[in-house]
Amino acid sequence: MLIPLILPIVYCIRWKKQSLPSLGIITLTMILIVILYWPLLQTTILGNHTYIIVKTLLFIILPLLLLIGIEYKKKKLTLSDLGIAKHGWHQSILSALIFLPLMLLATFSIYIITNTHITSDLFYGIESFFEAFTEEFFFRGILFLFLAKKTTLKIAYLTSLTCFILSHPQHITSLYLLTTTIQGILTLEICRRSKNLFGAWILHGTNRFFTIVILPLIIFL
Repeated sequence: MLIPLILPIVYCIRWKKQSLPSLGIITLTMILIVILYWPLLQTTILGNHTYIIVKTLLFIILPLLLLIGIEYKKKKLTLSDLGIAKHGWHQSILSALIFLPLMLLATFSIYIITNTHITSDLFYGIESFFEAFTEEFFFRGILFLFLAKKTTLKIAYLTSLTCFILSHPQHITSLYLLTTTIQGILTLEICRRSKNLFGAWILHGTNRFFTIVILPLIIFL
């Protein structure tokens, strides 16, 4: 997951040295995620909602605090830089609605081809829908929208997509790599068009809910 950061770091060393401190914070955040993610998931101290708490801490709170620390004095960091804004939400939702059928069709197709069987779980589906925001905030908000301001749109796009794919190692050697890649591209396109995370979250969360709650019922019927 750290390897794709080489591209923006090299770019900044060559062309935008003023962006290196921000790249350093992003790199530090990802190193901490790699080191702490699995150990924190295995702890029982955080209770039944360990997964959501850990993802919130590592994908939202940690990078936000670190970025605020380095960007605050420059007064250059706002939530709109990370895709949390009033502007663009109409375009964001519209793009999500346009792309959602393609996302669900891809998920359904891979589910059928791989002959996957899971039990429908409404509570976990709802929980997973909301938790999808943590990944959108980090991979699309920070690694795309924010990083694009520090490097270029193309570099941020490629970095975000490859980091997102590599953050799902369980899919690398299976057909689910296709759905992960498609989801990464569609959510990036939503954010590229609207500069807003809302639609990306809706698409990501709905696909999770579909997979966990609805798809098993369809297959069962």
